[in-house]
Amino acid sequence: MERGAVIRGRLRGRVIELDEPVDDVDEGEVEVQIRSVQGATPRPPDVLDVIAALPEGHRTKADIDQQLADDRSGWSGRG
Repeated sequence: MERGAVIRGRLRGRVIELDEPVDDVDEGEVEVQIRSVQGATPRPPDVLDVIAALPEGHRTKADIDQQLADDRSGWSGRG
């Protein structure tokens, strides 16, 4: 008897990313059937993908250091 598993994932271009490991199927050739899942709850994007998609910053280290120094100069003593 053939064993199989249903594992959700997402198709990005020509790459399938699975949401969980494949444990219930023996190694070797497999057959993959793809269908859209209607009404599925969308998963939030991966935080690293979001960060990678952000535009590149244009501030220099010197600019950031100056802003921190300016901010710190306005601090009063502790407690």
